[in-house]
Amino acid sequence: MSYYEALLFCHLLAAMAWVGGDLMLQMFYLRARANGPAAVIQFAQNAEWVGLRLLNPVALLAAIFGALLVIEVDGYEFSQFWISAALAMFLASAITGAVFLGPESGRIGMLAEERGADDPEVQSRVARVLLVSRIELMLLVLIVLDMVVKPGL
Repeated sequence: MSYYEALLFCHLLAAMAWVGGDLMLQMFYLRARANGPAAVIQFAQNAEWVGLRLLNPVALLAAIFGALLVIEVDGYEFSQFWISAALAMFLASAITGAVFLGPESGRIGMLAEERGADDPEVQSRVARVLLVSRIELMLLVLIVLDMVVKPGL
């Protein structure tokens, strides 16, 4: 295996875990929603745990291995549109996760313990987190599309 192949493998593996993990969280939410408010709160707590221990690290690894690929491959430059676009979307996703999704999931768990899973504010905040996380998932899908199509290359 060449250095390039190792970098590409690690980049793709991290990206698969990141995008797949986000997609799986959406599916688990649908399942939790069908089981009622208490299950939704348990889901939110689990989503925070998964985000901190899986999604954040693999997102960072995808970016690191992607940057190493740009450095390794002749003809790839950070100034190319498709690379700049992917980095901008990565930053938007990382900031959204670190500043809103993770912390808000933790706050929802604490609020639910205090007020109960049926509380309207708790349920409203869960719905807002899920809306933002769906938008973030679409951003990740756009990153994958960008990597495949490489617009401007």
